[in-house]
Amino acid sequence: MNREQLDRSGVTAQLEAVTVFYGEVVGLSKVDMELRPGITGIVGPNGSGKTTMMRALVGLMGPVEGWVTVLGRSPFADAGVRSRITFVPATESFHPALSARRNLEVGFMAQGRDRRAARDLAQRGLELVDLVEDAGRRYDTWSRGMRQRLKLGLALAGDSEVVLLDEPFLGVDPPNRKALREHVLSLGRAGRTVLVSSHVLHDVSVLTEFVGILDHGRLLGFGNVRTLVRKIRDDQPHRVVLHVDEPRKLGQALLDLPHVHEIKMVGRETLEFVTVQPELAYRELPGLVVKSGVAVYRVESPDHSLETVFSRVTEVGSRRL
Repeated sequence: MNREQLDRSGVTAQLEAVTVFYGEVVGLSKVDMELRPGITGIVGPNGSGKTTMMRALVGLMGPVEGWVTVLGRSPFADAGVRSRITFVPATESFHPALSARRNLEVGFMAQGRDRRAARDLAQRGLELVDLVEDAGRRYDTWSRGMRQRLKLGLALAGDSEVVLLDEPFLGVDPPNRKALREHVLSLGRAGRTVLVSSHVLHDVSVLTEFVGILDHGRLLGFGNVRTLVRKIRDDQPHRVVLHVDEPRKLGQALLDLPHVHEIKMVGRETLEFVTVQPELAYRELPGLVVKSGVAVYRVESPDHSLETVFSRVTEVGSRRL
């Protein structure tokens, strides 16, 4: 059973027609989204409303219109439910002059733990993200990757049912990025409700198949990432590049397909065409190649990647505003 087949009783957090303003600027516009246990991603360019969504879910700001509920209650009005949420912001959140250990202790005390419990949880958090050796160093001497791992230590060691991670991979080098990814995956495996935001689709798609695409405060799509990509791709012109021995001969054959446009030779053995029905084009292409007798060395598409589709949908969404 996939998460979209779960009934409404599995919903742990929800935005219903949520609209948020910053003065006259729209932060979110009539956003509907449900979160369930496991990892959900939200992607969008900088300024798209990702941080605003996180702040609304953690109760730092209330919607002008609509409703935000977490674990059945309003995080804006209910301090009790806020204590069951861990928010890891994209911005710096620890005191630069304190040690990593002391920062974690303060963080857990801010969640309502007593001093002894905070010390124990801080030690556990440091162990989970492999930072015990550097725990006594001032926070402002740490690298960006270490700082991001420390933030996750707060989420990993605690028992919050809902964890909000705003751009956790921002500015992190590849080795630390891999370690952070494993930490986030462990939160999802533990059955927590985790929302991860990023402006890079790949960072989210390697964690979860459930993704929302946000731009200019509007949710342009939400669901299984492959289904979203297929729908978006099929709604847009799609380029296909063929490396063949006789590009002109195959180009003539492609002219008979009504959904194929802009056929052009881009080299002695390279042919490029645009189709408005990519799924149909890929189904018909093998038969067409066999019929024409042309040898095909390679088929590729610069429009097939997740990042290309993501860029396209945000551009289209922006023009519709």
